[in-house]
Amino acid sequence: QVIVWMLIASAGLRALAALNKEIDEVPSARAAAGDGRWRRETVAFLLFTYGVLVLFLVLAGIAGMQNPNVMAGQGWKMPVLHVVAGVATLPFFVVLKRVQLWVTEEFAWSSTGKDVERVRLLRRQLRSATASLGAIIALAVVATGALRQAVEAASLEPLPETFVIVYGAGFTGVLAGVYLYVFGALDGRAREIVANGVRVPDPDPAAADQFSARIGLRRALAEELELGGDAKTNLEGLLVVLSPLVAAMLTRIGGL
Repeated sequence: QVIVWMLIASAGLRALAALNKEIDEVPSARAAAGDGRWRRETVAFLLFTYGVLVLFLVLAGIAGMQNPNVMAGQGWKMPVLHVVAGVATLPFFVVLKRVQLWVTEEFAWSSTGKDVERVRLLRRQLRSATASLGAIIALAVVATGALRQAVEAASLEPLPETFVIVYGAGFTGVLAGVYLYVFGALDGRAREIVANGVRVPDPDPAAADQFSARIGLRRALAEELELGGDAKTNLEGLLVVLSPLVAAMLTRIGGL
């Protein structure tokens, strides 16, 4: 499991390097990224996100949500496992924050074809980073469920089954919050590109063809920017965000 997490994390580092390369190719974005503000906002974002996750785990510990020991070193192995998972998620959280920072940087955008391509690229980065985060967290949820089953198999009193569900739901909430935070920023930028790129004239029967052409062009641009999205993409995004909770449900149903 740790090896899988490290492999996913290495993919995150490559994604971060690719994103930084794209940023460096846009002078205004490169200047914004280098003035220190992006770094401060990224640190604040990471502190808040990991703070919420740690608080969730601390509250669970205070509530006595701990399984009896069934293996040597369980008392330190489980915390270390969570730390490793947290390290593996780091590059993806940084990617997501940098995506949000870039799309909210006013002077880094216009309505050119390159900007349209960049929005599509950042949407792919959002989906890929969220999917990777979902996979890392889902594996942690499965490990928690497996430990509970091992305790039960040893004829000891395990944590209630609902704990695994609550565990998965808590991490799902954090992942959903981050996803919506970045997705909202991306959608806002895409809508601004549409609004500035294709201005719709006032309705005029004498210029109906021009009006219809503008509306059609506006609709095509919105589609290119993936505004609204198709049903398949939306379903995939929903499943990715819910993957920790899905893993908890499968762990309970499958007896993992």
